[in-house]
Amino acid sequence: MSRVPAFFESLLDLPVPLLILCLVVWWGGCALVVHRLLVPWIAGRHGNKLGRLEAEVPAQIGLAFGLLISFIAMPIWEQHGQAEAAAQAEAAAYREMHDALLDATPEAMASIAPRMRDCVEFIARKEWPQMRQLESPRVAAPPLRALRHAIHELPEESTRTELRELLRTATEARDTRLRIAANRPPPARWSIVGTLAILTLLGVGLIHAESYRARRIALSMVAVGISCCFVLLLAYTRPYLGQFAVKPDDLVCLAEDLAADAVPLTAQTDEPATRTR
Repeated sequence: MSRVPAFFESLLDLPVPLLILCLVVWWGGCALVVHRLLVPWIAGRHGNKLGRLEAEVPAQIGLAFGLLISFIAMPIWEQHGQAEAAAQAEAAAYREMHDALLDATPEAMASIAPRMRDCVEFIARKEWPQMRQLESPRVAAPPLRALRHAIHELPEESTRTELRELLRTATEARDTRLRIAANRPPPARWSIVGTLAILTLLGVGLIHAESYRARRIALSMVAVGISCCFVLLLAYTRPYLGQFAVKPDDLVCLAEDLAADAVPLTAQTDEPATRTR
């Protein structure tokens, strides 16, 4: 699988103000190269070498650039929304599983609660940090297997069925989360978008080849517009990386609640043993 360079992921991990600054500097530098080097080289120092370029030429290139940005932005935002929905669904399933255990028998509570606590702790504390640089959607989760095995061994049919359905919902949400985290944008996408952006800058510069000041102002405005487009794309292109990354806040809260409930549960299970002695 082709991958983007490592500095690209470092760029995505920057806070949004620094990301904006980097993109403005980059595209401002490209506009400066077009203004100082490319336009004089193509149209001459005074802009008379090439002749007059019609405005429809860069307009068509800009239209293609805008359409491509739109086509790319929609699936990026949709994927980010799916990542948020998967995180909420996963946490909600474990929360419902915890509520179902409160109405179950003490034996079921003693068997399932510790394993569910270990599973939630593993996902929130150990697995979720791997989402930033995940290479494969397959991540070993021994606590999840232990929880599934404990649910299958429950004697109560109704409790076993309910917990099994909730675990299936949580597992499906986890699979969606892992698949999204392992997904990488193809390098060709950014190469094509970048090429169209440079062509847009060049076309705007050639239109104003005869006017130094107008060319400088036009290229500055277009460079800022292109930077804004890339900020919107890069800030959301990786749902688990960057300032707007999806975080396991609900799972962390649930892990804290389960840890708080573990102390009374331990005391309750130790009490019959003390009475027996």
